[in-house]
Amino acid sequence: MGVMLVVIVALVAGLEWSRRRQAGPQELGAGRSGVQDRDLERLRAELRVLADRES
Repeated sequence: MGVMLVVIVALVAGLEWSRRRQAGPQELGAGRSGVQDRDLERLRAELRVLADRES
């Protein structure tokens, strides 16, 4: 049991050390980074085509 506790403490310490080394929060998502969301553009184009077919 003592060895298991040492392994768990070492794992937690290693993960904490790794987290602190990161530069900071990463920008995620198309809206925050200025990158165009191609999936959203494709969806809008498909919806336009469907709307034109129904008219």
